[in-house]
Amino acid sequence: MPAHKLLLHPQDIDFHLPVRDLAAPLQAIGLIGPPRQLGEGRFYPVGEHFLQLVTFLGCSPAIELDPPAEPDRLASASASGAFCHVLLESGTRPRLRHDPRTPPARCPHCREPLPNWTGLCASARLDPVHTVWKCPACGHSGDFTRLRLRKSAAVASCWVEIRGIYPSEAVAGDTLLHTLHALGGGHWQTVYLQEPALPCNGRSVSQ
Repeated sequence: MPAHKLLLHPQDIDFHLPVRDLAAPLQAIGLIGPPRQLGEGRFYPVGEHFLQLVTFLGCSPAIELDPPAEPDRLASASASGAFCHVLLESGTRPRLRHDPRTPPARCPHCREPLPNWTGLCASARLDPVHTVWKCPACGHSGDFTRLRLRKSAAVASCWVEIRGIYPSEAVAGDTLLHTLHALGGGHWQTVYLQEPALPCNGRSVSQ
């Protein structure tokens, strides 16, 4: 089962910093608690002020904040987003993340949908910075990263991933956004994804 996630990323796709420098201010404001090891990776349980920093919308959404007590259930629960927890990623190479159900991006010049969206995404995964697209309808071309990808796709080098949140179920509060903005990279933006269920991995380990 794919995991539902809320992702926060900086506007500058090249911005990155050591994971420990990303984690420290998030721990200071109470978004995350001390890291916990899981396999070769690491995840962060929600902190004491998580519910003040992330605003859930609607009437009493059903969310689970506590990790399973049984060690043999922890890995599968993390992979599927069965409980809210945070993974941090920061690297020197931007990468594309998108929901498989993301609708095709539209040409900003003529507004026609770009037909080879799947192929464009695949190319951008390999080289997200230098992938150039060309609209077959009007001939306009540009950089993939400047397309309007809405809130279901983004390219970035630095990610705050909150697992266990369904699309548009919650939004980052002002304090959280201000904290991230102070780190650099311009304004931080929100993406909602449903990605394949993967365990915590080495990208989330503090260096």
